[in-house]
Amino acid sequence: MIQQPTFDWLVQIAIIRQRISDAFLRRQNVVACGIGIKISNGQSTGIPSVVVSVTRKEPKNRLTEMELIPPEVSGIKTDVIETGIIKALSLERTARVRPIQPGISTGHEKATAGTLGCIVKRNNEFFLLSNNHVFAILNEGGLGDGILQPGPADGGSETDKVGELAGFTPLVFLNSSPEMTEPSSQPQGCAALLARLLGQQEVPRLPSSTPLQSPFENRVDAAIARILPTIPLDPTLAELGGPPTGIAEPQLGMHIFKSGRTTGVTEGLVTQVDVTVDVDYGDKQARYVNQIMTTPFTERGDSGSLMINAQRQAVGLIFSGSDLISIANPM
Repeated sequence: MIQQPTFDWLVQIAIIRQRISDAFLRRQNVVACGIGIKISNGQSTGIPSVVVSVTRKEPKNRLTEMELIPPEVSGIKTDVIETGIIKALSLERTARVRPIQPGISTGHEKATAGTLGCIVKRNNEFFLLSNNHVFAILNEGGLGDGILQPGPADGGSETDKVGELAGFTPLVFLNSSPEMTEPSSQPQGCAALLARLLGQQEVPRLPSSTPLQSPFENRVDAAIARILPTIPLDPTLAELGGPPTGIAEPQLGMHIFKSGRTTGVTEGLVTQVDVTVDVDYGDKQARYVNQIMTTPFTERGDSGSLMINAQRQAVGLIFSGSDLISIANPM
């Protein structure tokens, strides 16, 4: 049993540890210096000590006198443990990641790169969710086209194919000439897209007060890709602790988070809802209605990221922004 050292004893050890840390960390293979309980032959001795961490333990006869850690310093025992090289646990989001998980680089085989938002399952078939402009290259993609991880801009090639384009909501641009059709009374947005593409029988309808969509208005920049059966999956939102737990409505002042290809995990606040906004796509411009505006917490390449609240509920699908704001489709 470990006997808890007295406060005065801990203070004495802390003072010595502070005094010797710099000198120990200059020695070969030493990567850390702290306070712990000395271990001998795999068993705890119960003795508080200065613990020195090394990348690899070496036999004493291979070390010079200057490289050896003394058995004690100023009457305090020392201990040496092997930890290996200590690395940051950040995910290399633009690299090839297997199993694939939301928050990493992806894109159409002929595009650049965006972010995998989340993984959707229907029966035993899996789909990837991201933006139209990430997976369907602004309506130019065809069903069955290859989806890569990482995206082409991050070095993805044919050998990195993880899925095939399975469906997308076509975008209508302000400088185009869409056919004038009767406005649809069907639900819009990501929920409707997923319900339609994933075969759900019932989906929530828009409130009766919500204006019907005009021929030049969009509600969602979204697409899904069917995952190849050989690709391993992890639904956990990268570095956010787990998969989405449900769907939530955006609220003014809501604290929101995202895990994206370019900026990793960032957070912001919902500043506006029910936003009508014109978004530039290079030489094209599209108008969106009923959007979410937030404080800036995204950059180029974060398109497709899932925006969640503190309960890890999906609030929106990020697709655009500027240096001063970010924009998402409400779920």
